[in-house]
Amino acid sequence: MDFCYVRTSDDLKLQGVQYEPEAKDVCVLFVHGMSGNMIENYFADLLGQRLAQSGIGFLYGHNRGYNHINDIATSKLKDKGGYETKRLGATYEIFTDCLLDIDAWIEEVRKLGYRRVVLMGHSLGCNKTIYYFSQKKPDNVVGVILASPPDMIGLVQKPEYQPNSSQLYQEAKENVAKGQPRELLSSMIWDWYNLSSQTFLSLFSENTEIDNLPILRKPDEFPQLASINVPILGFMGEYDDIVIRTLEEDMDLIESRATRCPAFAKKYVPKASHTYDGAEERVSEIVLDWLQKTLGLVKS
Repeated sequence: MDFCYVRTSDDLKLQGVQYEPEAKDVCVLFVHGMSGNMIENYFADLLGQRLAQSGIGFLYGHNRGYNHINDIATSKLKDKGGYETKRLGATYEIFTDCLLDIDAWIEEVRKLGYRRVVLMGHSLGCNKTIYYFSQKKPDNVVGVILASPPDMIGLVQKPEYQPNSSQLYQEAKENVAKGQPRELLSSMIWDWYNLSSQTFLSLFSENTEIDNLPILRKPDEFPQLASINVPILGFMGEYDDIVIRTLEEDMDLIESRATRCPAFAKKYVPKASHTYDGAEERVSEIVLDWLQKTLGLVKS
């Protein structure tokens, strides 16, 4: 495992880690979810090890939404030394900025010498991956992996997940209208996240860029998802806490709306949570097997 760094087009220095095989052909680019980070993502670490051992690269690229709050260095020096920073993290990120982060990591994968890329999103990273593909249509991306793909809007609108969602929408809109977009909301999201007003609206507003897996509302088309014209692997843990109806119904709906995907594989990980704690080996087996079969890679 080696550290690597990229500079986004809006001047943020992001860190990542790469697991490098002997020969470079395919690299899985991992897009983490809300407040994710490599230090605490055990299933991604084991996955990276297993893939590299099997001749497949793996790069975990942090995006500006890593950790709850972070201070990301820019290239601008302070008068008294050190670099100026921007305070971001899950609390302050804006969804559409994910294009800048993934762009930087796609370029890094190219510089490292890989010919083919598989985009792998986890949780919110799935929405970012789908959005990125729909906007950029990268010709070197040969597959997409969606681990725990969520309906972000549905997870706030369902009362059992967020009973005060209507009040939070109103509060966030009022704060933004008053010129206070970074004002924190008065209550947490899912009893876990303190979000700024503009971040809440960015992540949970209907008919915006993030609204690409509207499982709760179940429209006839998921246009962003339908733009993906490469094979997709989707998987969820048996005990995942992002389910809208049931695991099977949610994943069946996602598959049915991926209308240009030439092959959609679905897997369910027994006794696994949203972060696959204790099921890391099984996740690695699922991903490696799919990569080898889908891309015609020789098993090592």
